[in-house]
Formats: sequence, C-alpha cells, structure tokens
Amino acid sequence: MYKLKTLDVWDTLLRRKCHPDFIKLTAARHLQLRFGKHLAEGFADHWAIFRERCQIEGELARAAARQGTDDEYTLHHVLEVLLQRVVTAPGLELAQVADELAAAELALEKANTFPDPDCRHVIGQYPAEQTLFLSDFYMPAPMLRELLSHHGLDDIAGDGISSCDIRLNKRSGQLFRHVHEAFALAPEHHVHIGDNHHSDVSIPGAIGIKSVHYLPEQLHADRERRESLFADRATLFTHLEEIIAASRPEALQQRQGTARTAFELGTRAAPLWVGFCLSVAEQSILERLQRLFFFTREGEFFIEVFRCLFPEGRLAGHALPPAETLEVSRLATFGASLRELSTTELMRMWNLYSSQSMFALARSLGLEPGTLEGVCARHGIPLREEIIYPWQDARVQALFADAEFQSIVSGHCAADRSLLLGYLAQRGLSAGVTRVGIVDIGWRGTIQDNLAHLLPGHTLFGHYLGLARLLNEQPANCRKFAFGPDLNKQVEASHLLDAVAPLEMLSNSPHGSTEGYRRNAAGRVEAHRLVDEDENAVHEQYVSHFQAGVLHAARAWADYIDNHAVSSAELRPQALAIWHTLVAQTPDDLFAAYNALNHNEVFGVGQFVEQSSVPSMGVVLRAPFVRRDRHSLIQYIRQSQWATGLKKRTDLNPMHKALLTTAVSAGKVYKYMRVRWQHHQAKRGK
Repeated sequence: MYKLKTLDVWDTLLRRKCHPDFIKLTAARHLQLRFGKHLAEGFADHWAIFRERCQIEGELARAAARQGTDDEYTLHHVLEVLLQRVVTAPGLELAQVADELAAAELALEKANTFPDPDCRHVIGQYPAEQTLFLSDFYMPAPMLRELLSHHGLDDIAGDGISSCDIRLNKRSGQLFRHVHEAFALAPEHHVHIGDNHHSDVSIPGAIGIKSVHYLPEQLHADRERRESLFADRATLFTHLEEIIAASRPEALQQRQGTARTAFELGTRAAPLWVGFCLSVAEQSILERLQRLFFFTREGEFFIEVFRCLFPEGRLAGHALPPAETLEVSRLATFGASLRELSTTELMRMWNLYSSQSMFALARSLGLEPGTLEGVCARHGIPLREEIIYPWQDARVQALFADAEFQSIVSGHCAADRSLLLGYLAQRGLSAGVTRVGIVDIGWRGTIQDNLAHLLPGHTLFGHYLGLARLLNEQPANCRKFAFGPDLNKQVEASHLLDAVAPLEMLSNSPHGSTEGYRRNAAGRVEAHRLVDEDENAVHEQYVSHFQAGVLHAARAWADYIDNHAVSSAELRPQALAIWHTLVAQTPDDLFAAYNALNHNEVFGVGQFVEQSSVPSMGVVLRAPFVRRDRHSLIQYIRQSQWATGLKKRTDLNPMHKALLTTAVSAGKVYKYMRVRWQHHQAKRGK
C-alpha cells in the first residue's frame, strides 16, 4: 500500500461537456451581459472579453515566472485585472465583483462537468493511506473541493492542492516536490494518476513517483470530438446540423405526406426561431427586465421555443425574468388605449388602414356595428361604404363631433379600458413591476404602443422578429428591438419584410385571436378568444408539424447554446438566410397551406380575409385612371408584397398574374427607394 495517492482532477476525476475555453468564453459572456452598458470601447462582444482575459493570464504567468515561481495565477487576480480593463461602471468594488464573477464561473463549471464514469475502478487498484487531488488550475483548492463535492467525488479525494495556491505546478515537477516536503514523503511511497502524459506521467516518473497514465480510449475520443468544436462557429453549427439530421428519421416515423415535409422543414428552419428567442433572453438580461410577456398568438409558439432553450430559466449564469403568455391583440387593446375620441387619435389606426368603412371602424373598436347604424345614417354614411382617407371626409368629421356617437363609443372604450387594466393587473403588471419585456412577431409593435398608453408608469421593452418603419408617434415609455431587419435603423435585409404573412402563419397558434375581456362569476377578468375552424385546419394539417420540427431541433440547440456561448448575433446571418429561403424559395407544401388560410383581419378590415384573395384584373387595369381602384390596388400592395407567392399561383391567368407581379414589384422598388431616402434624410438631420 502506498502512503499517498494523488489524483489529477481534469479528465481523470471530472470531465467537461465542452472545450475548457468555452467555460471562459461563457464567463466572458456573463460579464458582458451584466455590464453591457458599462463596457469599455472594443469590449461589447464576449469574444473580445475572452481574448483580453487570455492576454491577462499570459501577463500574470510571465510576471510570476520572473519572481522565481512557476507561471501560476489565481482566478480572482485575473478577474480583478479584467474588470479594471473592461468595465467602466462607476464605483465598482473590484474585490467584491471579482468574487461574484468567480462564483458564477464555478457555477458554470458545475453545470458543464460530470464525473468520469470509470475513474473509481482504476483508482481503486492503487490503495493508499491518504488520497489528495493535485491539479494545475487557476481555481483555488476550496473551489475544487466544492466542485468535486457537487459531483459526489469528495469520498475519493476530499482535499487537495491547486497549483495557483502555492504557485508551483505539476508541469515543472515543483508541485510534486512540495508535496514530498510537506508530508515528509519519499517518492517511492507516492502514486499519482492522471491523463496528461507530460504532467501526470513523465515528470512524476522522473522524480521516482509511481505514475499511472489514465487515458480511456473512448472517453478520450469523446473529449477530442467535443473540444474540436471550439475551432470556429461553422464547425459547431455543422455538428449541430448532423445531430439534428441523425435524430430526424425516428421523429418522422409517425408522419406521412405534408406532415412529414413540414416537420423536416421545421428542423431546418429552427435557427431563425432559436436566434430570435436567444436575442430575447440576452436583451432581458441587459435591460434588467422584471417580467417577460409573450403576446398571443405568435408568442404562444415563441414561448415554447424559449422554454425549450432555457429550461432552467438561466443564460450564462444569469437568471432570466419570469416568462408567460399575455392574451392580447390589436383589436382587444386599441379602443381601450384611446386617450380621446377624435380623428387625430384615430390616425394611430388610419395610418395603417387609410380606407375604412364605419362597419370596420366599429369592429376595430370592439363594437357591434349595428349600434352605430342610426347615428351614421344621420350623417349620410352607409355602414359598409369604404371611405378613402376617412379623417378628411366631412361626414366622418361631423360624425366624430356628434354627441351621441361620442357617448356610444367613449362609453364602450371606457368599459373596455377598465376590463383590460384589471386583466393586466391580474397577470402581474402591477406598480412594482416597471421594466417589462414583451415578445411578438413584430412589424410595427402597435399592441405595445397601445399598452404603453395604458401603462404610463411602466417601461415596455418590445422584442420583435422584424420592424417596419414606425408610422405613429412613439410613447415615451416604449423601447423596441428587432432580431431581424429594422427599417427604422438601417435598410439591411429590408426585402425580408416584403412577405411577412408566411412567417405569421408558421408562428401561429390554434387557440384563436383575443377579441376582448369579460368578468367571470368569480369576479376575475378573463380573455375572450375567437377560434376559427377553417384557420385551424391549416394549423392542424401543416403548421403544427412545422412547429414540432422547430421544437425538435431547438432541443438539440439547447444543449449547446449556453455552454458553447453562442450569441444571437452569431446566429443572425444563418437566421436571415433561412427567412429569405422561406419567402423567396417557398416549398410547394408551404405555399399551398398559406393559400388555403383564412386570416383574421377584424382589426382594420372588419372581417376574415382569404390569403388567396387578389384585386381583379379590372381593378388593376383601371387603377391608373380610377381613384378608388388605384387606392384598392395600393392597399393590396401594402398588405402583400410576396412576389414568389404570386408567381406560384396556378389559378390566375397569365396576364392577370403578370399585371399583379408588375404592380407588386413596382411597389417594392418604391418602398425601397423611400426607405433609403428617409434614412438619408435622417442622417443629414443628425
């Protein structure tokens, strides 16, 4: 029996689920997310912080060697220097924050390590009177003890020595000599077990220690494969694609036909939704959000992806805010948010729908249109008459000045406001929660605007897949971010916003649109939702399988996003390429599903709209000469610029299709030039 047995820690007692530098990179990400608004120039990216840390480690190692010790340094020292160079936050308590960051890094090690499955058998073959761990590492021995205890290995080695504590390491042999002096031990009474041929075998063997090379073939091969993923992001992403592809056949066994192709498309398109939800998590930490609400309907799918990616509710060692769905819609929130009943205030809707009947106006405010029939008739307005630019129409102006109209509509909106505020309070939007995140598919964020008007004491941070140019004055308590294109900031990828309806369909839920709120017998406010069977048929036959594919792939991504420090910025190019493919190279099954869809356009239009509906050839031909037809064509182009969808239509004659395609293409060119001009003017105004 030996008097002393020492054990290497890394790849002997413990193994990592990733390359060791991924832990440092994730720790850098933790720091970046914590101090995002107080980082020195050049350090907004976690890779830059990681590289600076590596440089500091080299500097401290060389300084230690010049002092006559081995090239050792402690984690706390590294973090203190890193904070001095990278963080600009005033009044920073370096020692305290370094302790907090070290604790966060230890938590990351706990989450991303596991006990070597075979080490106990090998270690047991070399009995000794005393066993210690011996590690060349920058974490002190107490942290290593805590890590080993976390994994139930403290019965093997409950204590030990870390090289950083005494500035002597195994690589030089000085740590072994220190042990022999400290324990008054001759080398021949000492056995050491470890994986590194130099530090754990050659060096101790040369000193006279019995050295055991522990390098299990399969475990070592697995380690090399995991560590190869640090080379570059392309290698990592290809590895994930291979994992998803390998798991796909089993998941496809129970699906046939369209369901099968939809599921497969979902697995390939997943990085778009994964990247978006990752950006939501990042912004939630950076903005110190207290709650996170996913808006119905698309948010019901988004939150599934979000929970799949972050099952523990954490990212890079940070707790994410509590997340839940919020049953809202433009229809359910607009009337309640009106500050006054005037044509000026209604421009918040008319900027989006420049022609509207009073029937559609009533429906958009949640009113039964018949309640306005009499007062509208008094001003010569048939309920169903489509009025171009209603705010300019003398009859509409007179209607808004009518006391009866004001009484009917204002009373209804006040009742809706009371119910909506009650619902929001029930869901946790109380006075103490002032920094609130909301998640929706996007385009202009009008529901967020509505809630911001209702909740002036809350700051609402909107997270969107994409944002078109904002047409309405923004409430002071609104902040909006887009993962994809944002035409308010730059024209990059603006073409992706030409065809957003397919993405809306793919992100939709089967639970219906929120129409309003009512108080139940128990006195609680609950949402009332309209479920359309025809709309849900498309969801059941196609969309549900696509979403199942996205979630299937997201589970694979979840295993890598955190411990490989993947950021949404790194996923964004791939995500935008997927978006482009979905709308520009649309698979036939996806197009057929979209074309069969009835879309809820009660807000603004006043009814469900068939997605296959297009202006007639007569309307297109008369548009240059007849104002109403011209306006109708322009409204169609504003709502649908999916040129690929038009080209795939087989139910339109070639001339009709060519005219529509030309009109849509002209509209897209006009929009693109207008956006560029607006950005140019904005730059000149700065």
